[in-house]
Amino acid sequence: MTTTEKSTAPKTKRAADVVEKVYRQVRDMAIDYRFRPGERINEVELAQRFDVSRTPVRQALNRLEQEEFVTFVPNRGFFAREITPQDIRQIYEFRALVECGAFRLACERATDDAIRRIQRAWKEQTTRCHDWKMISEADENFHVAIADLAGNPHIVKSLKDLNAKIRFFRRIDLEDAKRRENTYLEHATILDRLRKRAVDGEETLRKHIVMSSAHAVEVTKEGLARIFFDTAA
Repeated sequence: MTTTEKSTAPKTKRAADVVEKVYRQVRDMAIDYRFRPGERINEVELAQRFDVSRTPVRQALNRLEQEEFVTFVPNRGFFAREITPQDIRQIYEFRALVECGAFRLACERATDDAIRRIQRAWKEQTTRCHDWKMISEADENFHVAIADLAGNPHIVKSLKDLNAKIRFFRRIDLEDAKRRENTYLEHATILDRLRKRAVDGEETLRKHIVMSSAHAVEVTKEGLARIFFDTAA
């Protein structure tokens, strides 16, 4: 390696690190709807906030557009994603397809020890959970753990991407005490069907995930109220 190559490599790595850091910070903001739906994203303000140039901000936003967290309008810039009940319901439908396929593969491929580890982890997590945010995180981890038993990293990546898009609404949904109680009971049933390698557990999982149109409207309304009026349940 030449002297020029040696001096260039660290700079390139530092630049990549900056872009990655900005990307993760802006992605977290998009996930939590700290950009209001339809709001134009001010690249200059973000650059000042993170003490960087506009270049890593623009690169981060380009990545987030590909992931559908923001949209780009030529000659106008980047805008925060919109929210509609139909969008939320469709994401949950897609999530159900991904997870049910993973469940079917997990029935074929998972070891008994792996299934027992998920049972223990879920029990430990719910014991430690003291608020709805922790419960939501535990719920997300539970579903990813089952998908991981399918032995296909592409499935896990798809599910994690979907989880990020609905995380805001998942938390709202699990604030409801009745919904949390049902979640615990349904998780127990899902694990029991998985332990028995019962493919009919796939339908149990689908019903557990899919959101009705009416419920999608309800959750979306609550989400919009939180975003625009800073309300809490």
